[in-house]
Amino acid sequence: MLQERVKGMFKDRKGFSSGHLKIVSFIERHPDEALFMTEQEIADRLGISIATVSRFWRAAGYENGKEFRQKLRTALDTTPALKMETTISRLDPTSLPMKMLEQAMVHLRETAEQTEPEELQRAASLMAGARRVYVYAPGPAVALGELLTYRLSRFGLSVRMMAASGHEVLESLAQMQEDDVVVLFHFTRLLPETEVVLDCIERAGCAAVMITDREEFRYGAKVDAAFYVSRGEMGEFHSMVTPLLLIEQMILSIGLLNREQVISRLEALGELRKRYADKLPRGKA
Repeated sequence: MLQERVKGMFKDRKGFSSGHLKIVSFIERHPDEALFMTEQEIADRLGISIATVSRFWRAAGYENGKEFRQKLRTALDTTPALKMETTISRLDPTSLPMKMLEQAMVHLRETAEQTEPEELQRAASLMAGARRVYVYAPGPAVALGELLTYRLSRFGLSVRMMAASGHEVLESLAQMQEDDVVVLFHFTRLLPETEVVLDCIERAGCAAVMITDREEFRYGAKVDAAFYVSRGEMGEFHSMVTPLLLIEQMILSIGLLNREQVISRLEALGELRKRYADKLPRGKA
């Protein structure tokens, strides 16, 4: 359905040059990438001149690239209902388990291919040595942020979940110091709050670790470590399998770095559980 919506932006292709047709084909196949690319990047990607890209907008009926991107952003602005409809239209109850497993394997493979062990170790080292770890996890990432906060707190790290939106985000940002680390999740689109968080990180001079499902943003943001997680195409149901696995890898990497401290903290927790087993019910595992 998403592809059809994007194709509708190029109904009249009369007079398109071969270069223009290359651009149309690229946008239809990769609309989410095209949304964030400059004219020069498009030209380099397709092996055409930047003049061809510049002339393309008017040939396609747009004043300039900015107007086109605004229209494209509208086309890509899918609702949760549309995403679910797009996904379940390809499924039936009998195929669901295997289809989900196959898709998860695709996401995991794509993510693994772009995850560098050295970067994972760097992120773990930054978090393990921080005065405090701030976690910005808006929207569907909130469960991942809570898991990270819960596990790292067990290790003895000082971790704080940030508010997801509005002025409340500033409460944590005002407390950030140079020896802190911010872990932020950036899924689907760039939120105004995410822009503010990134700006405050730069102003404070502290380190940042980003987890994103946008390849182009992974390389564009000024962060110390960035990870791409494959979650699905724009306009369809987005899986949380790969970001969850990455978070667990981070947790275990920090455990390896702070092995003695972590074991000591967990042993102390075990002793407390034994001491008060008859008074307090067993809580989280």
